[in-house]
Amino acid sequence: MPIGSESLNPMVTELSQQQTNPAVNKPRPSNSGGLEVSMDQDNLQFRHIAAGATGKTSADLSAEPKRAGGLHGPATGPGLLSNHVVTSMYTAVNFLPKFLIKSFSRVANCYFLMICVLQCFPAVSITHGKPTTVVPLMFILTIAAMKEINEDLARHKADDEENNTMTRVLGSNGRYSEEPQDTKWSDVKVGDIIEVRNREPLPADLVLLETSHPEGQCQIMTANLDGETNLKTMMAHKDMVDKSGDKTHMGGYGGEIVCELPNNRLLNFEGTYTRPDGEKVSLGPKNVLLRGVVLRQTKWVRGIVAYTGKETKIQMNAAEPPNKVSSVMKLSNDLTKLMFVVDICFCFMAACVNATILGTDAAKGACYLWGNCDYMGEGASERSIPDTSDSVLIFFTHILIFTNFIPISLLVTIDMCKLGQARMLEFDLEMYHQIKDHSGEINEIPMSVKRSDLNEELGQVRHIFSDKTGTLTCNIMDFRKCSINGNSYGLGTTAIGMSFLKRNNKPIPVVPDKPAEEPDTSNVNFIDPSFSKIMKDKSHPEYKNCCEFFLSLALNHDVLPEESKNGEVVYSASSPDEAALVYAAKHFGFFFKRTESGGKMVIGKKSVDGSENEVVYEVLNFLEFNSDRKRSSVILRDPETNNILLFCKGADNVMKKRMAAKQRPDDLMRKTEAHLNQYVDDGLRTLLVGKTCVEESFYKTWKQKFADAENSLQDRDTKRMEVMELIEKDLQLMGVTAIEDKLQDGVGEALFDFRRANIKVWMLTGDKVDTAINIGYSCSLLDTGMTLLRACGEDNLMELDYDKVPTEAAIMAKIDELLALAKEGDDEKALVVDTSALSAIMKYHKEIELNEVCKLCKSVICARVTPRQKASIVDMVRFADPGVVTLSIGDGANDVPMIQTAHIGIGIHGLEGRQAVNNSDYAIGQFRFLRKLLLVHGRWNYRRTCKVCLYMFYKNVCYVVPQFLFGLFCMMSGQPIYHDFIYQMYNTMYTATPIVIYGILDRDVDKNTALKNPWLYFDGQANAFISKPIFMKWVGEGIVHASVCFFVPVLLYKYGIFDGQGYNLDLFTGIGTLTNMLAVIIASGRLYCETGYFNYPHYYKAQGSCGAQFFEGMVSWTGSGCTWQLISFGLWWAMLKMISDFGTEGIMGTYFFEVGGTFPTLAHDCGMYMVMIWGIAFVVLWSFCLILGQDLFGTQLRANVAMRMEREEQKKQKVGGDGGVNVDGMLGDDNNI
Repeated sequence: MPIGSESLNPMVTELSQQQTNPAVNKPRPSNSGGLEVSMDQDNLQFRHIAAGATGKTSADLSAEPKRAGGLHGPATGPGLLSNHVVTSMYTAVNFLPKFLIKSFSRVANCYFLMICVLQCFPAVSITHGKPTTVVPLMFILTIAAMKEINEDLARHKADDEENNTMTRVLGSNGRYSEEPQDTKWSDVKVGDIIEVRNREPLPADLVLLETSHPEGQCQIMTANLDGETNLKTMMAHKDMVDKSGDKTHMGGYGGEIVCELPNNRLLNFEGTYTRPDGEKVSLGPKNVLLRGVVLRQTKWVRGIVAYTGKETKIQMNAAEPPNKVSSVMKLSNDLTKLMFVVDICFCFMAACVNATILGTDAAKGACYLWGNCDYMGEGASERSIPDTSDSVLIFFTHILIFTNFIPISLLVTIDMCKLGQARMLEFDLEMYHQIKDHSGEINEIPMSVKRSDLNEELGQVRHIFSDKTGTLTCNIMDFRKCSINGNSYGLGTTAIGMSFLKRNNKPIPVVPDKPAEEPDTSNVNFIDPSFSKIMKDKSHPEYKNCCEFFLSLALNHDVLPEESKNGEVVYSASSPDEAALVYAAKHFGFFFKRTESGGKMVIGKKSVDGSENEVVYEVLNFLEFNSDRKRSSVILRDPETNNILLFCKGADNVMKKRMAAKQRPDDLMRKTEAHLNQYVDDGLRTLLVGKTCVEESFYKTWKQKFADAENSLQDRDTKRMEVMELIEKDLQLMGVTAIEDKLQDGVGEALFDFRRANIKVWMLTGDKVDTAINIGYSCSLLDTGMTLLRACGEDNLMELDYDKVPTEAAIMAKIDELLALAKEGDDEKALVVDTSALSAIMKYHKEIELNEVCKLCKSVICARVTPRQKASIVDMVRFADPGVVTLSIGDGANDVPMIQTAHIGIGIHGLEGRQAVNNSDYAIGQFRFLRKLLLVHGRWNYRRTCKVCLYMFYKNVCYVVPQFLFGLFCMMSGQPIYHDFIYQMYNTMYTATPIVIYGILDRDVDKNTALKNPWLYFDGQANAFISKPIFMKWVGEGIVHASVCFFVPVLLYKYGIFDGQGYNLDLFTGIGTLTNMLAVIIASGRLYCETGYFNYPHYYKAQGSCGAQFFEGMVSWTGSGCTWQLISFGLWWAMLKMISDFGTEGIMGTYFFEVGGTFPTLAHDCGMYMVMIWGIAFVVLWSFCLILGQDLFGTQLRANVAMRMEREEQKKQKVGGDGGVNVDGMLGDDNNI
């Protein structure tokens, strides 16, 4: 784990977006007393840090209150001085108790521990008081312990590497050093002044004091915090930088910092710095560097440590991801409980039978049982006749005999299968991708599995919730069109636009070739010769408007210019949209080059003759963009007129409210709105651009209010936004920008196949409703044959309340209307909902009613939704329909809550960082890979896991029931039929490997068939491979096969087995050993009957006759598990010979004396081979019954239908037919889920 790369709580993004909520940002009240006199009650809400004086700071920290965990992070306090971080779970001292507690929290392990205890009591033990089950139990626990140790050693290594990393301390304990002293991260304390250099990570949360830049600026990369790889600018407060040269106060620092108590709000910081002269300076998020960020393009920074160790924001956000358990594993746990009940029932029946028989006169008179017959003589040992009360001991004895009703290796086997399945997913080269990062370097991205526990869940998905930008689209923005002063510029259309024109039978415009003299600029795909003429003609009436429009784009942003390896200037931005707009300004002659001291921006202006001159603009304030404001503004002084100007750009629904009243209904606005709607039809992302001139006197008053808001220690963000509203008004409309975000390759094909696979896809986007609909058509989420149902507040068809949200009566009436429309006709339906309607549905708890409409729709589009609403939508569907499996997929940090809320979270490696990938269960490079992940690998893994689970119970029933049948011949006395060592080896050795190989490799159809027939995916959605009825069928089958295993040896050896000297072999070496052998043969053969994948010859399966399919299995030993099934039987022979030899002499003879010398006798007895022949004959007969039964009995599997379709298509192609096949006719009623 790289330094500082602690995992984040999935709700970090949501919490960060709640900064504007006063209830969130308000410091928590104190809950402890006993404070120093110098600190009043109000001061307890803040942290006091003496710059460079860790001794005084330590005293202040000890007076901080204890803080309960909750919304703002884990419980902390009093304040922590140490920076030592521990993420490991175990130490050498606590490993054993913690591991045992964790292990025996699993019911299965507790059950087998109980068995070990019972085996220690001679009165009920069948192993002479020896706990033989402890061997396989210890084997299982050892494997689990090795896994835990391996994972925790990696954590220990990461902790040691991080804590021992060196940094430089300038001031500590009131002493200032001109030369920085090397110090370990773990020794850094609150109040220390430290220095961090370029490309080094930050060891703690620092308040920035000064940097190598004369203006106090620095650049950081926050990939470890929020997953974003673009650079961000932070800065020391101007007043601090101005005083940094004064060495009389701790290198110019000194004074005291008062800041909020530790919390997990990454984007929030409220504090003040009091200089030695008493003047206060406000501190905000821009003045703080957090642990985990990396310093870039800055020689050095110096800061005072505010939070250390577990109180740093990254550590307070560190949390384990939510526990997710697949539905198959939940059912497996239920089946385990059911088998325990069956086990108890068998034991109870055995005890009752024993009590009944012992109570008869015949049993009491059987003197040979009690050793008191006359012919036995005086030396015979007599035993008392058991009383019926002894049946209680018989009950517990049979619990030991029937131990294996519950497979001891079930969980380990499934874990091994899932681990192998995960490796097969990661090795799939068809899900391998390459992507270019912001610097142009190529990154190789294979598919990665973060949580293999959900492999089978991939085969049962019913709902996919998808982000749009960067998930369905490339997130590579190109500037395509613009509207300036009511004139639209930019020719051609997009793929989405062409789809719109075709649907409406409109002509597709012809786009001229790009002029040769037109420059090539990154992220600009703009063709319009008429606009080029305007920009070359100063006398043109629109020249000034166009220049001012692009000048605003060159100034209103937070983009950072960087120099690439080839010497070109590239822009690093918080979003691709922002970078594309700055590139567009550069393309049209307004080249943003750099920032200078005093917040000045240098713009390279090109004149019509091609020459360039630099113009410096003094930026007075930059009002940042966030998801609540949906706009950004820059306030600057015009160097030519000395006037104060404000340029603003943002979403149209936000910007229209801020236009000057006289302009809202005028002709310019109507023309611009027409262009805006045209761009929406093309699927372009739009922003409105406006400006206003600010009076000098008004600005001075506003500036003071803004400074007061920034200095506030309570509700700072809320107050700042209120002050911003005061100046962002009475705007003059300048125009509209239109940016294209192209669809990813293969998105349309994937979404079309998901619809065919009965998977409902939800597209969650912040775009306008019409834009979202056009994108839905272009990517095959919608088609022209669908009926579009709308529930949108912006349609003005529902009564709205004061919050612009539909009333309860209005939303209920709309849902009833949509439900009626959805039930009409046989055509497919699609639902479109906007944020207004969604807010009403959640407000009035109408989730179940909405879900009834969604069930009747193939696709759902949610428009204008915020990141916060995405997770709420997923949670709404899970609440309304608990039985379905949901999947969320996204690429950005704002998608993390949605990804973590769904049953399965998929992260896409995109241009918005790795936060989505880091918090996902699976990660892929492109959306199109999801098609194969679900329809192929998901279906395969679902079938494999189901069969593994069923088979594990089946083979144990097949092995344990002969014990019960044997008990019927011996009055249920508790006499076992197997030697205990052989009994335990059945699960851990003889039948262990084949099922693991099967669970990793087997498949019933190949990938091409699965992709060609998406309706095969119905199997997982309908639980076609596992359910309680299917489980009972397998249990019943195991009982029948157990009867074969027992009665075949009994009938063949009616009079016993005799060795070469004529002695009769005892129970273990006779019936028990042969029953054991037959159980291994039949269990392995049954797995062979389930095997659907053989490496060769595929020709026979393609031809499809029953005989050919069976012959294929017999001649091919390279299928998934067949070779291992034969090896398994060979292993049984080898083990029998080994214990037979051990049982004749030495120490091992005391344990295996019952089977000593067994192997030579059985190996030379023809009856042994008769048992083998009978077993193999039974497997052959049963495999034929299964093959025929798929066509003659019960419901046929969809995989067989798909294979039959392929054969029919091949036949029709040979005779020149059209190859059409009636799928519904083959599936019959089973097609309805």
